[in-house]
Amino acid sequence: MDINYTVERRSNENWSMKRPHFHGEYEVLFPLSGSGHMFIDNTSYPLRDGLLYVMDAATPHRSLGAQDCDYIRYVMHFPQETLDGLGVFSVSDLVAEKGCCAVLDESDFKLCSMLFAEMLLPSDTLSNSLRRSAAFIRLISLIVDKWTQLPHMPPRFSDDPVIASVIGYIRTHLSESLTLDSLAERFYVSKSALCHRFKTATGFSVMEYVIHCRVQRARTLLSRGTGVREAGESAGFGDNANFIRTFHRLTGVTPGAYAKSMRFAPKEAENTCRSMTFPEDAVEL
Repeated sequence: MDINYTVERRSNENWSMKRPHFHGEYEVLFPLSGSGHMFIDNTSYPLRDGLLYVMDAATPHRSLGAQDCDYIRYVMHFPQETLDGLGVFSVSDLVAEKGCCAVLDESDFKLCSMLFAEMLLPSDTLSNSLRRSAAFIRLISLIVDKWTQLPHMPPRFSDDPVIASVIGYIRTHLSESLTLDSLAERFYVSKSALCHRFKTATGFSVMEYVIHCRVQRARTLLSRGTGVREAGESAGFGDNANFIRTFHRLTGVTPGAYAKSMRFAPKEAENTCRSMTFPEDAVEL
């Protein structure tokens, strides 16, 4: 059994992400040490051991660690197709309903530590491959259980329901025309207030976020065999040349090259374009 996911154990001192980023797939973050804040969408959570974070695709996030403190964590990524193959369809809804963070008790913390260590085993033998797959399935089962049982949520330091609604609307209307004027009118706020509140909550400008989501949508369509022009149009790019140019600037490859690499080496292609942090000059519609 070959389950599509990647996992890493990372360690940094004085960790701080200057800008938010997000992925075209799920991220599971399991801190082993450290302190600070984890900014996810429009919410700030404590960053420490004893917590487990699950972020859906296209969810902007940024971590800010305390100074003079080692930040050690496991980070895992996997696409929705991995969950589909296991018959698990509720993770995205659970995260959307109950937040991105759950508190682990001592036994859950030990179990997560063991499972992540198992998932880091090399796939050099059938036994190790089976252990890696079993560990992933057990971790997903734990996530579903924790979120289904209404876990105790850590305090949220900021929450802007209007911006949360704007984010949800953008994600579900990418193929439509999305402008500052139309969004401000729909959510009954001024353009200046929308820009300020969105930037404060997410770290992105409104149109940065729109473009980023559209590129992520196009990546998903290309990986499923959709043609370049159709993928761009379905993701909301009205001009094919602009789509190719924007995709290349944000991912480092053209849409055609990405689609080709997905046909012949999908895992390597996903690793190449797994996450994107917005450059300051990437605002082009």
